[in-house]
Amino acid sequence: MKSPAFLTVSVKRGAMNDNGIIYKVLRRRHARRSWRDERTFDSSSIADMAFLLLIFFIVTSSFILRQGIFLTLPSKTAGAVMMKPDQVLEVVPENSGFIVDGRPMDRDAFKKRVTEHKEAQPKGVLIVRMKESVKYERLVDTLSVARETGLKRISLKDSGGGR
Repeated sequence: MKSPAFLTVSVKRGAMNDNGIIYKVLRRRHARRSWRDERTFDSSSIADMAFLLLIFFIVTSSFILRQGIFLTLPSKTAGAVMMKPDQVLEVVPENSGFIVDGRPMDRDAFKKRVTEHKEAQPKGVLIVRMKESVKYERLVDTLSVARETGLKRISLKDSGGGR
C-alpha cells in the first residue's frame, strides 16, 4: 500500500535509518488534527438561521388590532337609567334604509342625523329597534354609522318591546 502524498517524507541517507518512525509520527499528527476538527462545532450558522426565522415570523404574523364593533353588555346588578326624551335617538333599520323619527332615510341622511344628535347631546343614546324580517347586515350598517360618528352609547331593542 502506497502512503498518501502528505505522509511521504524524503529523508537523506544517513540522517535516519527508519522511514517507518517518521511515517508513524506524521500519521499520528494527522489523526489528531482530524479528530480535533471533528470535535469543534460552528454554531454561527444556526444562530443566523434562528434570527432569520425570528424576523420572518415577526414580519409575517398578523398583529391583533381592535377593529370592529365592540359592545359592553350591562351587568345583572345595573339598574335602569332615566334619560330625557331629547337625549334619545330612536332608529328602526329597514331592508331599504332607516326610519328615524318616523321618516325614512338613506345611509347618508341617517349619518348626518346621528352626527347632529351627537353634537346636540354628547351623552345621548342611540336606540336601535330591530324587526325579525330585517337582515342582519342592516344592524351592522346601523352600528357602523354610530361608530363612524363617534357615538358610544347604543341600546339594542327588539321591535315588540316597549320603551
